[in-house]
Amino acid sequence: MDIGKKIRNLRLEKNIPQNDLAQILGVSKSTMSNYERNYSTPDPDILVKLAEYFNVSVDYLFDYENSRQRFEGTKETTNYTHSKSTVLTKDEWNVLNYYNRLTDEYKDYIKGRMIQLHLDQLKEKNEESSD
Repeated sequence: MDIGKKIRNLRLEKNIPQNDLAQILGVSKSTMSNYERNYSTPDPDILVKLAEYFNVSVDYLFDYENSRQRFEGTKETTNYTHSKSTVLTKDEWNVLNYYNRLTDEYKDYIKGRMIQLHLDQLKEKNEESSD
């Protein structure tokens, strides 16, 4: 399922009008409509807002995973539930430590950049495989 359908289905599940979701995200109703019809893809910061609002992961929105891995708790004490046990390397632990010390504004920036880098990497892989 494409991202537009995912967004639309999540919005309808929550029984929220398109205009209301647009206001929550800080975009126009026409932009919201374009997202749902796949005429445009939300910017990384909007993807993060969508994932947080609908309590799903960004990967779920892009259909990179089958199940909804949900965030639980408040923004300050969010626990990410995952079916697999994860062991962090020292580098990963340090990155998370630094991340946790950032302001919310910088955290949003980092999340957006990470999503953009991930999308760029996927695009490169797709271009390589089509050559």
